[in-house]
Amino acid sequence: MKSIGMALGGGGLRGMAHIGVLEVMQENGLKPQYICGTSAGSIIAALYACGISPYQMQAIALNLKPSDFLDYNLMGTFKYLLSLICHCYEAPLEGIFLGDRLEEMIYELTDGKKLSEVSMPLGIVACDIDSGREVVFTNRDLEIERSDVLIIQDALISEAVRCSVSIPVTFVPKDFAGLKMVDGGLKEIVPVSIPKIMGADYILSVNLGQEMYDTKVKGIPQIISRTLSILTFETSDMEEEIFSDMTIFPGVQGTSLDDTEAIAKIIRAGRRAMRENIEELKRQVRVTPKDKKMIS
Repeated sequence: MKSIGMALGGGGLRGMAHIGVLEVMQENGLKPQYICGTSAGSIIAALYACGISPYQMQAIALNLKPSDFLDYNLMGTFKYLLSLICHCYEAPLEGIFLGDRLEEMIYELTDGKKLSEVSMPLGIVACDIDSGREVVFTNRDLEIERSDVLIIQDALISEAVRCSVSIPVTFVPKDFAGLKMVDGGLKEIVPVSIPKIMGADYILSVNLGQEMYDTKVKGIPQIISRTLSILTFETSDMEEEIFSDMTIFPGVQGTSLDDTEAIAKIIRAGRRAMRENIEELKRQVRVTPKDKKMIS
């Protein structure tokens, strides 16, 4: 069998679809040897690399409440409102949610592990908003010839995930090693190039962004969300065409971060999308006599 490298894309709560994809793969005797993720995809990638099965992830996900991972930036909002009244006081609002609770949850689920303490090749993508550089957290020595990519190997997995999930405006950016980290989707919403650089023979990517814009946006939060979707998902096509051998589109519609009631449906969408492609995946990752000759 060819070694499989998975690239799990971002997409907020839609990232739960990755669980369904991994479940169907496991049921068919397939598992990735390399795993990378951006934003929501980084959460699933991190848990999987730490040995948490997709079925365990599903059990965790189905019991989630918004209060388990969302903590409103109440003090920051108060200071910002105060600055609007008192012009001599400056307090910019950097995000609706602090992100501390989410980071604590990932820390507990990963037993506080560092990247170096995980054996499975793992990559997590974030972005330094000040410089615009892509930041890749990984437990592997990667040779990336681009000067605008920073490799970080010394970090807690929970820190790496917190950096990657920091959706601009939604989450307060994560300060890490002097960098101001935000969602990796600004640079690579589906990180297909990373598992390829790691050495995977076959790249399977999961893109959560294929949706019809059949609803009208209302208000600043929805406008920001739709704008980011257009900018990130629809500009990632070229890299997927170059590096991805198969791309799965669960086709889940956008949902708010606190809509935990939708998690079961989202996981089923991931299962359905993978079932539709599982036979083709098994065929493609099977090493043929021609492949063996080329390897030898």
